[in-house]
Amino acid sequence: MDSVESSVIGAVEGKVALVTGGAAGIGQATATTLARAGMRVVVADIDTEGARRVVTDIGDTASRVHFDATDQHSIAAMVDTVLERHGRIDVIHNNAALVGEEAWFHDGTVIDTSVELWDRSFATNVRSMFLVCKYALPHMIESEGGSIINMSSLAGLRGGASLTAYGASKAAVLELTRHIAAQYGKHGVRCNAIAPGVIQTQQLLDAVPDLPQRALAAMPARRAGLPSDVANLVLFLASDMSAHITGETIRVDGGELAASMARD
Repeated sequence: MDSVESSVIGAVEGKVALVTGGAAGIGQATATTLARAGMRVVVADIDTEGARRVVTDIGDTASRVHFDATDQHSIAAMVDTVLERHGRIDVIHNNAALVGEEAWFHDGTVIDTSVELWDRSFATNVRSMFLVCKYALPHMIESEGGSIINMSSLAGLRGGASLTAYGASKAAVLELTRHIAAQYGKHGVRCNAIAPGVIQTQQLLDAVPDLPQRALAAMPARRAGLPSDVANLVLFLASDMSAHITGETIRVDGGELAASMARD
């Protein structure tokens, strides 16, 4: 273990992290990475069986809680459960989102996208983050700070031919992130967003199997991202190694957006 890795791990050891959408993909990778760094991790997901598998794989430093990202009372109960178990929340990774076939195949242009899908996208992707933070922030302030990492997307940073509801909701995440950073920095709370490009999760491969390969041409890095690429950044932002970073959006896209700007 090199000195940098040791410093990051030392900066998070013993902290309590809440990972929403932690039963698979990026959330699973993040929960595992944070636990390996010495954090106590709570995996929150509507997929109870998936969350159970993740917790079993991690071991004694992890636990799970059921939550529905579209249900206010479920979110409040989730935060209460974490506090009852651990007495504090030091890190929140707001990762739950509406993804998969519904987003990829029914989220089209403004005309084509249904009002129901628009509302569901904003409820899952933005309102849930607002509510998690609303209920957790008073306790983070009482504990003299913490780190919130919200998941946005490259789709929230640019326009496109489809994914209207998803892209708009992920853009809203960025503004929510900046407001939290501005309002609660004086209490020691940092808030940052991560905007991934194409990440090879099982959900993505199940919905659009050839997308990672098709996306390579647009990426200077010449490989699609892995869940671990995002998880490693979450670990850094969760740690005191990033103590002076807040209100930022960090892309994990293999240079895709930078290359598209150069082409334009």
